[in-house]
Amino acid sequence: MLNAKIETLGVDPQNGSVVVLLRTETDKLLPIVIGPLEAHHIVVALQGEKPPRPLTPDLLLSVMDMLQARLKRVEIVDLREGTFYARLILEHRGIELEVDARPSDAMALALRANAPILVAEEVVEKAGVEEASLKPHGAAEA
Repeated sequence: MLNAKIETLGVDPQNGSVVVLLRTETDKLLPIVIGPLEAHHIVVALQGEKPPRPLTPDLLLSVMDMLQARLKRVEIVDLREGTFYARLILEHRGIELEVDARPSDAMALALRANAPILVAEEVVEKAGVEEASLKPHGAAEA
């Protein structure tokens, strides 16, 4: 498993999809297409905003706190037929529990819980890209 951080969110100019870019510890970028609502949940956390009413990841974190469970880490574990798979690794009373999750929901929760995001090396090998390959041809360095 490789440590990863959210680099940025953007819109794919070819199809209008929202893409989150994860930067792994090997400096490869992992683009994951997510929905606009999930993108909003991530942006709110990245900007440190506190909405007047809890968003779904805030609600889940509150429930986990009440149950005395904590998010240890998020793992993006597989890529099958163009779909990424993730899991939440929770700790409750000294026991680790795994919960299946969409990567977008898992990342939004990880940001709120200050939990690490890990990506399986095989996933990075399948879908990771070099930063240079994302720059438009002819674009100058800033």
